[in-house]
Amino acid sequence: MKQIQLTLKDEAGELTETITATFDQAEYSLFNTFLALVARVKACSIVLRGIPSIVQIKWELGSNLNLSCEPYTNTELYELLHVLRPVILKREPASFHNITGLLGRRFSNKNFSSFLKTHRRLFEHGELSMYMQISLNNQPLFDESLLNIWLNGSQYHTDADKANSWQTIEKALTTENARALVMNQLQSKLKALIIIENLINIVIKQNEDS
Repeated sequence: MKQIQLTLKDEAGELTETITATFDQAEYSLFNTFLALVARVKACSIVLRGIPSIVQIKWELGSNLNLSCEPYTNTELYELLHVLRPVILKREPASFHNITGLLGRRFSNKNFSSFLKTHRRLFEHGELSMYMQISLNNQPLFDESLLNIWLNGSQYHTDADKANSWQTIEKALTTENARALVMNQLQSKLKALIIIENLINIVIKQNEDS
């Protein structure tokens, strides 16, 4: 097994340290599966045209919350959800969580662990959660739990309690705002996937150059 090296840099782009790891053939096979799954996500029509995200948040005194997000069709949404499923669901072999977990175990390093933690948060809770939070009846809106209510209540599963919870959220927020939140969370998942995809490509290239 070839030793793989990664160079870690600080925010100024200065080299801080070099870390190493080795992977077996089964793990490289898993990496290639992950790359193929991410390629499918990137080939979606909504990704190719530019996946929507929340670009403005307004909540003026005496008015309702308004989240500005480019509209999208249900066809675009369902295509995206279909190809995201193997990387979103944690029990899938090449899921985002399993791949980042493998990287964290092999590159056992404090700074690298911090890097993975940041991008797990991006994947799970969305980019906006790093800067702000809004809650509705104790339910944070920029949070994985909100997306899970929607997924488990109306998309990947049909849990009745989750479906009722989502209907309540959608009624309180308006359908347009709820759709903006959903797509914004999915857009953050795409960002995190591409970052880890780039890292996996570096690992695979080093192995192939041996």
